[in-house]
Amino acid sequence: MPGTPRLTFAIPYYRGRDYLAEAIRSVLAQTEQDWRLLVVDDRGPEPADELVADFDDPRIDYVRNERNLGLAGNWNECVRLATTPYVTVLHGDDRLLPEYAAHVLAAADREPDAAVVFTDAVNIDGDGRPTRTLADVAKGLLPRRREDHVLSGDADLAGLLAGNYIVCPTMCLRRDLVGEAPFDASLRFVPDWELTTRLLMEGGRLAAVRTPLLEYRRHGGSETSLQTEDASRFVEEIAFLRRREEQLAALGWSASARSARRRTTVRGHLAVLTALDLVRGHRAAARAKWTVLRGDLRRR
Repeated sequence: MPGTPRLTFAIPYYRGRDYLAEAIRSVLAQTEQDWRLLVVDDRGPEPADELVADFDDPRIDYVRNERNLGLAGNWNECVRLATTPYVTVLHGDDRLLPEYAAHVLAAADREPDAAVVFTDAVNIDGDGRPTRTLADVAKGLLPRRREDHVLSGDADLAGLLAGNYIVCPTMCLRRDLVGEAPFDASLRFVPDWELTTRLLMEGGRLAAVRTPLLEYRRHGGSETSLQTEDASRFVEEIAFLRRREEQLAALGWSASARSARRRTTVRGHLAVLTALDLVRGHRAAARAKWTVLRGDLRRR
């Protein structure tokens, strides 16, 4: 229908009204206006209905879940509630750059068979200042094509399993190809990595836009930071990569199975953080990470 938006920005929200306001303003600042915005509140401690209403924009809707669905569960609810062909699950503490929608919709038109279009990102801290972590440096060293391109097949999956360089909130999902519940709700840290690698494993295509079009916020209260501190993210990453190794070996995808088996980036990250914890005197945290790393290295 003429005038029907093509893209939904769906924000899974739990807490952090100030960050949410910044995320909404970044949507309103898009150069391409072919969108609607949906805030899905996962019954967090800071309801944002009044904040959203203050924007007084008919393109913005607010939903508060009847019960808490958890991280990936609420991401799925965002996709389910979207009514447009494409949906971007924009995290409530991140900010889009103004040309995001224009670039991803153009890429979707160029690659109509792509289940996901994703872009590059820049990192910011809690105050919105540029920042960079050791993980960001390591991912920047992964071999990748510099120009816009499409990922498919064994070799591209091997590269993505070597290090999850796709920043989740940059992903624009084509709903008819990913389904209404694309994320594995049993996963806390890698539901996005599980999705993108599964799509490739099943013969799908992902379109990469090598322009930074999102500001990805890293701060101490984020789920990623908390899981890195207690090593739970690494436990989940290793278990996920072991499953992928078995599945890919059964398919005869030798390059990606080998990449999943080596787990070079995950093991390197664990080793570096263990050393840093020891230097800082965080012996319990270092012990937890070393236990996970040693157990993975010993397992055949």
